[in-house]
Amino acid sequence: MNNSKENLGSFFKPINLLIAVIIITVIFIIAFYNLSENPESRQIRQTAEKQLRLFARGYSLKAIDCEGIDANNDGWVNCRADDRTGQLLYLECPYQVTDQECRYRD
Repeated sequence: MNNSKENLGSFFKPINLLIAVIIITVIFIIAFYNLSENPESRQIRQTAEKQLRLFARGYSLKAIDCEGIDANNDGWVNCRADDRTGQLLYLECPYQVTDQECRYRD
């Protein structure tokens, strides 16, 4: 019985509490980010990221992410990929017309 009290006391050491607070904070930030995203933006981002993955596979790139906002309403959003040598590439991917592939941004 005494041993369980010692284990409980060792759990509440400052470093353990700090680690627990950090983990809980990260979980809340991720949850808030997912809940705060507009459903329309989520749909745009997911469709563009699907196009990015298809493009990346064909050109041996590593797909990273796409934005969920079309800044100039042209049907394309900004995306990022990695060329496996560590160089970051900036692309534009469609979210409406699926018969087009991503293109390199100027």
